[in-house]
Amino acid sequence: MSWSLVSSSSPSSGRTYARPLGLNEASFYYDRIFNGTADIIWRYVVEQTDHARGTSLFSEENVRRAWATLKQWYPLLGVRMDDSDGMDAVKFVVSEQAVTHHQPDEITLRTVSSPAEVEALIWRLLRDEPMSDHHLISRVFVFGFQERPGTYEVLFKAAHSIADGISGATIARTFFHVLTSPPAPIPPLQERLEMALPCDQLNPTNKMTLARQRWRRAIARVTFLNRRRKLAGGHTLPRKATDTTYRTPSVTDRGGSRFSVSESAAILATCKRHRLTFGAVIPVISQLAITRMLHRRYLRGEIPEDEWEYRRRQPMHFGGPINLRPYMDEEWQRKGGATEVALAIDYYECTLPFMPTPFGTRKDEGVPRVDGAPPFSALMSRGRFFYRSRLFRAQLQRRVKHPLMLDIALARQPVYLLRKKTNVTHWIAAQRGEPLPTYTVPPHFDSVPSDYVPANGLSSVGQMSLILPETYPLPPGHPLSVHTAWAANPSFGAVGEASASKARPAVPPVTADSDALLRIVNENTYLHSRPFEFFLGNATERNQISMFLTFDANVYNREDADEFLRECREAALYYLGDSGIAKAKL
Repeated sequence: MSWSLVSSSSPSSGRTYARPLGLNEASFYYDRIFNGTADIIWRYVVEQTDHARGTSLFSEENVRRAWATLKQWYPLLGVRMDDSDGMDAVKFVVSEQAVTHHQPDEITLRTVSSPAEVEALIWRLLRDEPMSDHHLISRVFVFGFQERPGTYEVLFKAAHSIADGISGATIARTFFHVLTSPPAPIPPLQERLEMALPCDQLNPTNKMTLARQRWRRAIARVTFLNRRRKLAGGHTLPRKATDTTYRTPSVTDRGGSRFSVSESAAILATCKRHRLTFGAVIPVISQLAITRMLHRRYLRGEIPEDEWEYRRRQPMHFGGPINLRPYMDEEWQRKGGATEVALAIDYYECTLPFMPTPFGTRKDEGVPRVDGAPPFSALMSRGRFFYRSRLFRAQLQRRVKHPLMLDIALARQPVYLLRKKTNVTHWIAAQRGEPLPTYTVPPHFDSVPSDYVPANGLSSVGQMSLILPETYPLPPGHPLSVHTAWAANPSFGAVGEASASKARPAVPPVTADSDALLRIVNENTYLHSRPFEFFLGNATERNQISMFLTFDANVYNREDADEFLRECREAALYYLGDSGIAKAKL
């Protein structure tokens, strides 16, 4: 899966290179042609400092220079996906011309009257016309405000097949640094392409003998199947689902909640006292939110007795992305792979015990109620809350510290690939009125039980400032700067809850106020959801914890999503906040 030279030189494009997509990249290719599923938009609000007055940071010329520089450093941003040999043999193709020049609509600069205009554009791209710009693998938008000179909104849009969460931070950090810095030398395209390889190619076990590789991958596959076999049962919020939901493109919606600085400080201090991260407690917070919502519906008579009996005996399964960079080829990491723009994620699944139902099937007036549901104090003690958090953390630690971690991840990818291929080909066939295609499933391909139901997805980024500084340009020698030789220490790839097997990076140096030209003041991530998706993320930015929920509005309604976020917030404040912050009624 290495890059090969397909055209030595031409007057219009220069040298052109191509390589096949890796398994993970191919699965996200199927996502993208499924009405733009998993496409990502990163949104930033930035302000010029007083030191930038009179400069032309956001002139068209400077923005075009910065984006071209970004593509030359990270050439996956300039590839096109060639499916001329069929959807099972897609290739990335990139030329020297593609990374130094721009296609129409690749860069958009304009003035807007309000953030609402930017929001409307985001939803047009993700929900109304999700495939209208699929001739572009990535784009950048820069919006100035008529009434707020010096304030800009910057959007980066990319296909998930070339980027993940770490990549998003790298794109923004590098763009803002280059935008505020003078031009600097850039390595040739061929050298940068050596960093733009799929996970399959960067597995350290590839250097072992074939016999040892086969042994490790066989054990990894058995381990993967054993883990999947344990995912029996489970439940989530009431939802609207039919036999065709899996092949019905999601209608993406989202919500969010942000804790104040004082609330965030109290929450993080409590986590620290218990030697936990917020990412370790968020699964239990999510479980308690769902629990209170289900109790509320049961007490209102909306959930029948037999369903309630089933639900209160079921475990609750949670899952989310794992950053694979810390497990990949060490030489690649030393060259900056820890923060490379690429797709380098797997997924984990962990399980919590059944939801707390201390009153069984009772509905009488003796059941305590706060806002229509038993209070947290009646559902779960603080001691039990932290016990379940440690239980979840221990499961996750076992996964990320497994010696065959990357091999297990590679064992999963064919399963996801076939599932996503099935979704999109069935969608296309149904649109055409054709029979749904069938695919032969090899023996022991997947062992997940048929009654498996995940509660919701989770993603914990942690402290964003470790990978996305607030002010630019970055100071000389900054470990995350493309202008620093051997830039990112491999430990920077360990940011995020699901990378706990590696040492946490030290806090990088900060740009001095006297040198800062640009400051990030807000950021958000928008993801085109999958069918059935109910995905809760969290991150800490500028001393504030944010929670953000992405969900399929075909399956879940806005009222339930808002209620879920409110319950998550109340649970966090009750179990982790100071007594003066948590609501007394709970």
